[in-house]
Amino acid sequence: MEQNALTTFRKLNKVYGAMFFILILLLLLASIMVSNYGPLYQQHPQQTALFKSINIAITALILVLAYAFPQFRIKKMDNTMAIHEKIDAYSRIIRFRLLMIVAAGLITCLFFIMTGDTNLIVVLAIIIIFLILARPTPFKTAADLNLSEDEKNMLLK
Repeated sequence: MEQNALTTFRKLNKVYGAMFFILILLLLLASIMVSNYGPLYQQHPQQTALFKSINIAITALILVLAYAFPQFRIKKMDNTMAIHEKIDAYSRIIRFRLLMIVAAGLITCLFFIMTGDTNLIVVLAIIIIFLILARPTPFKTAADLNLSEDEKNMLLK
């Protein structure tokens, strides 16, 4: 059972790496598209400001939900479950969090391609920082799940 939990945790870290890679790849592709072809739409500067404001609002909402909803679900988890069940449930919750963060990055990339507004790169940098802070480390997992010392040591192998 311990090996199953450890394997699940390692898979979760691989998913994190893939999500991080996808977000960086989206940033590079969007930057290349805008630098080579320009913005998708040529619009009035006020429209660009409106699109930027809409993107910032959507991103802020998604990032707040990406933190709050999974954290609520983690706190609601049953502490009497076995370690492998806890890690499986935690893995599903964290995957949802990572997916929401990458979705915010995708939306920002689409707005960047549409408007060509380089200020949206700053928004994307904030999303990347948020993704880095959301990395599932053994210490964070142990704290979130209130693991015993034996369970913590099992994750640190």
